[in-house]
Amino acid sequence: MHEGNFTKEIVGVILDELKKYPDAKPKAIKVLVGEILHLVPASVQMHYQFLTQGTDLEGVVLELTQTPVVVRCSQCRSEGTVEDHHLLFCSYCHSSDVEIISGNDVRIESIEAEIESN
Repeated sequence: MHEGNFTKEIVGVILDELKKYPDAKPKAIKVLVGEILHLVPASVQMHYQFLTQGTDLEGVVLELTQTPVVVRCSQCRSEGTVEDHHLLFCSYCHSSDVEIISGNDVRIESIEAEIESN
C-alpha cells in the first residue's frame, strides 16, 4: 500500500506550492508517474480524496498519467522502452546491463488554477 505514502507526499508538495499563490483556486492537477513504481490509480485516487478533505484541493481533479520505462543499454548504447518493466533488458541486443532513463520518477506536470479577484 505505498499509494498512501505516495499520495500524501504529492498532496503536501502541491499544498506547499499553492501557498505561494494565495489568490489561486486550483481546478485540476496533472501528475506523471513512472510505470516502474507500480501504483494502482484507483487506490491513489481514493487516498487523494481522503487526504484533500477540508483543504484547498478538496474536489480538485487529480489526473495521473503513467510514463513508460525507458532504458539506455551499456552494451549497444541503444535507448528504448522495455517489454516488461519487471525485467529490464535492452530490446535491441537483450543485454541486462541497462540504465533507467525514465519511468521511475514522479513529476507534477501542471496545476491548473483560477485567480480569484478581490
